[in-house]
Amino acid sequence: MKLLRQRILCGVIGGLFANVVIAANSQPATGPLQDKTSQEVLEAMSNSSTWGHPDQYGEFTGMQRYAAGNFKAAMKYFLIGARYADKLSQLSIGLMYLNGQGVEKDPVQAFAWIAIAAERKYPQFLATRDAVWAQLDAQQREQAKVLLEKLYPEYGDPSAKRRMALVLRWNRAELTGSYLGFGSDSVTSLTPEQFIGSGRMPRCGAKSIGGAAITGCGNLYASWRWDPKEYFQVRDQEWKGTVSVGKMEQVDGAGVPAKSADQPKGSVQNDGH
Repeated sequence: MKLLRQRILCGVIGGLFANVVIAANSQPATGPLQDKTSQEVLEAMSNSSTWGHPDQYGEFTGMQRYAAGNFKAAMKYFLIGARYADKLSQLSIGLMYLNGQGVEKDPVQAFAWIAIAAERKYPQFLATRDAVWAQLDAQQREQAKVLLEKLYPEYGDPSAKRRMALVLRWNRAELTGSYLGFGSDSVTSLTPEQFIGSGRMPRCGAKSIGGAAITGCGNLYASWRWDPKEYFQVRDQEWKGTVSVGKMEQVDGAGVPAKSADQPKGSVQNDGH
């Protein structure tokens, strides 16, 4: 599952960031992420149940809309994921601002969103943040710091994780109170159509993302999916590995906001610079 998520990350960063680096201003008529690997990941996202997980709902639906070339809709769903601490959604918003997809090109907005996405220090996210920072001039860097301070209280981990934890606990309580009982290994997640027998039954051997139950298959009640601490640990583990995302511009230590007064108050602290 970790490899699947890293594949979609490479596709997003490679497809969006490369357009800026090589100054390509057009997208294929069929939309981005049309290669075989990306399509496999998108299918796995479609298979995955996101019930009770608005972070994954925003991320997965946003990726589907993005792949279809519907960038405005993709932004709408990524913003949902971003409010619930989904770092890939936040990164995708930043890259879409960087490339002008569904929004006007805005490198200042791009950096602010990518900086928030990089706060957990996932290697690929940090590399992207640093590369975008290197493209900003002095005025844009100051503007980016101000915007980061504005966005962080809403989308940074202190508030976004708490928001997501409340949703997980609330939905866990709903599951606990159901007639099936929390913790049953036989519980599956059926759509209403499947439940009454009018819908196509799922392929239970298909791939899903991040340990999510396939809709109609698997254990919807897996306890780690509803425990905030365990859930965030699993999600972090998916991104901690080092994966090459293509050649990016090298940045020296002066190119990134420092931990001093130059760093926006209340924003993401920089790492290692």
